[in-house]
Amino acid sequence: MSGNALSNMQRQARRALLVKIYEPASRLRKGSPEYNRLACSGRVWEEYFQPGNSREKGYLGLQRVHRRLLADVDALRATLPVSALGKTMVSEYAQQSVMIENNPLTVGDAHRVLETLQESVFRRVDLASMSSSELVEMVSSETAGQGSAINELTNHIIASQWIAESAAFKARTAGFCEDEVRDLAVVSVRNTDSEAVYDMRRGKDHRAGSNLVWGEPVPPGEYRNLPIAVRSNRLRIFPYPQEIPACVRRFFEWRDAQHCEKRLHPLVLACQMTAYFVHLHPFSDGNGRTSRMIQQDYLARQGYLPVVIQGLERKDYLRMIDNACGGEPGEFVTVVLEAQLAALHRLYTHCLLTDAM
Repeated sequence: MSGNALSNMQRQARRALLVKIYEPASRLRKGSPEYNRLACSGRVWEEYFQPGNSREKGYLGLQRVHRRLLADVDALRATLPVSALGKTMVSEYAQQSVMIENNPLTVGDAHRVLETLQESVFRRVDLASMSSSELVEMVSSETAGQGSAINELTNHIIASQWIAESAAFKARTAGFCEDEVRDLAVVSVRNTDSEAVYDMRRGKDHRAGSNLVWGEPVPPGEYRNLPIAVRSNRLRIFPYPQEIPACVRRFFEWRDAQHCEKRLHPLVLACQMTAYFVHLHPFSDGNGRTSRMIQQDYLARQGYLPVVIQGLERKDYLRMIDNACGGEPGEFVTVVLEAQLAALHRLYTHCLLTDAM
């Protein structure tokens, strides 16, 4: 089958799926007050996909399947100074997160960036007391004039260090508010090629002699104003732009309610939280990085380590998170839980050897 034929089939399949999902809207006259209210409510997308339904999406069942693994994690965690040890994983965590976005820099590069930041930045600022808006200002100045790849890694290290430093003062709370997440979306793309995506969509990119104006200007941290698709799965349907504000607001309401109810173990909830946010895809770029910052922050507040998956390949992460968005989170949850236990074992052994010396 030719590439064009395959593309046509994918377009037809996507169109048919959109018609199925948005059938409730088809009963209303387009442009009518009822139609506009339904469109802006985000309910059509939510009720079809149910990203917060822990039972239907399989998270409650996976928690039962992995109860022994979760018990092992919590037993080992209780013997370690997890908050302090989590800070030692910042550079590795940030490197893996940007690697998933095709950044070529290595863990060694990340360690060197962190060492430089510790000498030149972290010694003179109190990260734990900084607001997310102040973090945006700091990142904007610290990464000016460098290359995109190093800036992306530096941005993430600064954000992850900020999360690690401030979590101790926010222990057992539910996590970031919406404004903080929007600031972190800015941090993730500041002074990188990803930020240029926003400029292109604002008609500001003239490098190829083009004049690209795709809708109204959308600065970093604002929600996208265009429908999107991803190359990895053309049938993955994200909310339309007018649905995003309501869907994001209810994401935080859901997160807060889940945190209070405590039906899900924090590690399992963090997995569902990550997939839920990625499926919303509210920003023009930086959604994956932002989702992993949300995950890191929530786990740190609950007393868990950042999730670093040893030997992870980009394609494997994209497959796992896409499957989780599609209602099959089994591989993603299993890998995250096993990564947490492996990191705890590794740090426990290191602590024993250090004490012995």
